[in-house]
Amino acid sequence: MKGILIAEFIDLMEAEFGADMVDTVLEEVKPASGGVYTSMGTYDHAELVAILMALSRHSKVPLANLNKTFGMYYFPEFIASHPDLFDSHNSSLALLENIEWLIQWEAQRLYPSAIPPKVVCNRTSPTSLELFHEGPKCLGDVAEGLIHGCAFHYGEKIMVRRESLNESSGPGEWFLLTLDRTSVTLKARH
Repeated sequence: MKGILIAEFIDLMEAEFGADMVDTVLEEVKPASGGVYTSMGTYDHAELVAILMALSRHSKVPLANLNKTFGMYYFPEFIASHPDLFDSHNSSLALLENIEWLIQWEAQRLYPSAIPPKVVCNRTSPTSLELFHEGPKCLGDVAEGLIHGCAFHYGEKIMVRRESLNESSGPGEWFLLTLDRTSVTLKARH
């Protein structure tokens, strides 16, 4: 796992729970990295999982909620870092329909050693999309948060139906995303 994700989560933890909570969690977890993460560094994803679990215990916030919140928090950061990837898409479903290509291209360009999650999409109608995310379950929660963050970016609301899958190739999540046309907001894109 690239350090940028862990560093961004620690930033969120500090913003939401304070520096004392960050210190408490990192002292308890004692990550092999010492709790110092560089954006280009590669770290064992178990460090992030341990940080998340400790934060959940101390904050009393369910683990899935922390992961979804992180996804929603991280989406604007991702846009700010890579605005060129989003310029040619005018809706959340249009972007998400091309997300596998965007993830693969960006990961290979910036982090050649990264192993990004596998994402497969199938547009089922003008207002719905099936998305399959292959990776650890906790990343499925992050993916759901990213989906909601994407919809918010475009001033839309997406209804998400989700199922956990245990495929022979590894764990995954199936999402059915449906654009809620009745609740589209007038929020302007940045």
